[in-house]
Amino acid sequence: MSSMPSSGSGGPRPTADNDIYTALQLVGFLFVLTATIYVAYRATSLFGSVIPPGGS
Repeated sequence: MSSMPSSGSGGPRPTADNDIYTALQLVGFLFVLTATIYVAYRATSLFGSVIPPGGS
């Protein structure tokens, strides 16, 4: 069988000045951070604590 060359054998990946994946990672991190802070704020305003009391 003949083997096809892998895509990673071409050498190191050139770096860009503004990598789109870095920007997307930053936007995703800020979104998750904002959502976490909002959920903690709402839990505190509704239950008086970040972790709601247990029980039935």
